Amino acid sequence: MADQADDRDVVEETTRILVKALRSLGQAGFPDAASRLAAKAWWVLDAQHPRQAEHVNGVLHFLARLPVEDGAPATSAPVTEENP
Repeated sequence: MADQADDRDVVEETTRILVKALRSLGQAGFPDAASRLAAKAWWVLDAQHPRQAEHVNGVLHFLARLPVEDGAPATSAPVTEENP
């Protein structure tokens, strides 16, 4: 049982760090890139860690409201089957 609790703690703390990084990336003028990463993280977390997935979902909503700074470079390549 201790191993499962330790694993949950690791996932929880990693999610907190990821959320801070994604918010920072979005606020730095790259909300599209941050959103793509957040969507992938949500997909990975959703089945086994729904609470953390919902936290990442909140970040997606935050990022959706951010403007892209004028002159910001393209944030990432388009998502395709070759570039998921």
